[in-house]
Amino acid sequence: MRFGLFHALDGVDVTVHPGEIVALLGENGCGKSTLVKVLAGVNVPEPGGTLRLSGTEVPLPLSPGQFRELGLSFVHQDLGLARTLTVVENLMIADASAVSDRRMISWRKETKRVRALLKDYGVDVDPLLPINELPPVGQALVAIVRAAEELRRYRESGRVTQSILFLDEPTVFLPESEVEFLFDLVRTIVRDGASVVFISHDLDAVRRLCDRAIVLHDGVLAGEAQIDAVTDEQLIEMIVGKATGLVGATYRREDGATTADLPVVAEVSGLAGGRVEEADLTLHGGEIVGVAGLLGSGAEELPYLCFGAHRSTAGTLTVDGHRLRLPRLDAGEAVRHRIALVPADRRRDGIAASLTVGENATILVNEKFTRLGGVQFKKVRARIVELLEKYDVRPRNPSALLGRLSGGNQQKVVLAKWMEIEPHLLLLHEPTQGVDVAARASIYRHVRAATDDGMATLWVSSDFEELASVCDRVLVMADGRLRTELSGDEVTEDRISTAVYQYSTNAASVLAEVPGA
Repeated sequence: MRFGLFHALDGVDVTVHPGEIVALLGENGCGKSTLVKVLAGVNVPEPGGTLRLSGTEVPLPLSPGQFRELGLSFVHQDLGLARTLTVVENLMIADASAVSDRRMISWRKETKRVRALLKDYGVDVDPLLPINELPPVGQALVAIVRAAEELRRYRESGRVTQSILFLDEPTVFLPESEVEFLFDLVRTIVRDGASVVFISHDLDAVRRLCDRAIVLHDGVLAGEAQIDAVTDEQLIEMIVGKATGLVGATYRREDGATTADLPVVAEVSGLAGGRVEEADLTLHGGEIVGVAGLLGSGAEELPYLCFGAHRSTAGTLTVDGHRLRLPRLDAGEAVRHRIALVPADRRRDGIAASLTVGENATILVNEKFTRLGGVQFKKVRARIVELLEKYDVRPRNPSALLGRLSGGNQQKVVLAKWMEIEPHLLLLHEPTQGVDVAARASIYRHVRAATDDGMATLWVSSDFEELASVCDRVLVMADGRLRTELSGDEVTEDRISTAVYQYSTNAASVLAEVPGA
């Protein structure tokens, strides 16, 4: 399978056994998404491939929608739900046969049917709620139930005896406290007779859920192994080619400097807005400050409030000596004061998918390449080439549409774009979400290097292990307020986790709102 000169898949053979949960692993751009799109009939492979299901061979390519007749179903990262419709309506769309023979729909009966269906799968959500009013885990569970029901109908129809559910990064937007509920649902689906292919960059999730791992590297099969028979080091070696420095690495300051030794770059005073009741914090040049908290604590809103992307009700931000009133701050003014924001949802908030890699990378600094009203195209292209090399963006094609690159390569371009404004303050929210281990290490190194050069960095993440490996200090947020600070030897995954739950007086109520809790 080729895209121009790029070989996305080359002689890949993959086997999935009945009742098995298989992890499909690999770096961003290794061919995972291409393989799934071939099976979904979206991409057309070169002649020669076949798909064998329950002993029957089906020639590739598949026609659009043919996968449904073969017992395959897919849940992609965007979930594919109609977000303004209710849970009942979304599940009815998936099962047109439930209402196709009726002129009138009995919503009472349909609601009762869907409520019973959700209960069978152990999913506790209100069938009458619109999808966009559910928490992220609730949305993911509904999407998986819909796909699982589709597979069950395939098997009951007698058209297929086996079925496979493909899950593409289903945990990417979920906090750790909610992931186990999704895993329980996946295990229920397997007990019901399906197999599952789980696509993820989260090795911890893979270990907790999967039986076997299949690894792709540069479009070829790099290896496969039983999960309980390999170490993380061995898995990473299959994924990136070498494991040196990627397991247990730390990216914290090495010069022993304390906050007293570092210059103040940014100060937030009296910040309020959204779930944040009050926040004061000081950020120094040369340090990465992490913020940890449960979903709903306010931690996830801090970067957007400080950038002016979300409206605050009170507070000031002083950056590089300039005092800004946060309720009046907007994104344009934030950029003018060299404040950068890398958001969690890069496809929605971080990239212009229909523009090229080069256009995305330089969109904030176009004025650097204009003279007498004209664009200096040679200088622009030379700079783009430098950025693609520096941030290891693959393929190194400035003219490629950014929306067609893998998630990890998109994130590298997002980071490169913001680094071009030479920020005084970098705000990060889940910057390695859906990113492979090698790309994650690359992001860590670039942020650390820029921070060591004098930038102040605020890093908000629900991954406490990540915070422990990159942050010099970690602030714990609960109930809309910053409660405590960890520094030095206190910055460990266990200490962060303990502090988060210790100070979160609403932890029990937050968990109670999670479906299945």
